[in-house]
Amino acid sequence: MARKIVLTGGKGGVGKTTCCALLGMGLASLGARVVMLDVDIGLNNLDVVTGIDTRVTYDIVDVAEKKCRVRQALINHPDFPLLYILPSGHSLNVGRVTVEDMQKIILELSASFDYILIDCPAGIGKEFYRAIYLASEAIIVTTPNIVAIRDANKVASLVVGCGISNINIVVNRVRTDLLSRHLVLDPQEIASILGLELLGTIKECDSITIMSNKTGSILGVDNEVKSTFLDIASVIHLGKKQEEARTQKPFGFLKRRRV
Repeated sequence: MARKIVLTGGKGGVGKTTCCALLGMGLASLGARVVMLDVDIGLNNLDVVTGIDTRVTYDIVDVAEKKCRVRQALINHPDFPLLYILPSGHSLNVGRVTVEDMQKIILELSASFDYILIDCPAGIGKEFYRAIYLASEAIIVTTPNIVAIRDANKVASLVVGCGISNINIVVNRVRTDLLSRHLVLDPQEIASILGLELLGTIKECDSITIMSNKTGSILGVDNEVKSTFLDIASVIHLGKKQEEARTQKPFGFLKRRRV
């Protein structure tokens, strides 16, 4: 059965969708079968970020309304044979997809995949709870920003209240120049404040910012960031970082994207 991991954080703009996409790519590069669900109905972003938006025929609303089967809505990423995306609905009819609908979809997918990554909407409204109730593990994404950290703290309490005890944190968009001058909180300090295990630290990446602004996609991200996510994926999947793994082999995640 698949491990069901929700990526959340409360505050918008901290990079939940980007982290979900890059983590999925990292896990798939390690040989894990991965499906990513965009449950932000009406504000679909995961298909754009992963560069497969032009391939979308059916979405999660179509599956919930039985207009198609789950397998028909899944999109296999062209660069990662073991990675699939179930895109969000393009309409704003949020209420059309219930928790029960999502649980049926998750149950059907669980037998065929090792990981189900759930991209959680921002905020703590009903859409947030719909995503949380689908998961058994959580990764909270935050930035070294006091507002984001406060929101992450609130979200962590809510996630625990929903019965999830396996919670880790990723600190995203860390500027190393500010960190070296002690102008922002150290990621380990942030994890300590929140009482969570630090899963990884992601540096501020100009390539992500530029590509996101121009195309929405993160496929042009530099190899240092990819390597960081591969480390995070290795900790999740293997219990150790990639350089500590016994068998070393080149991962497709670090290869040049096909043109």
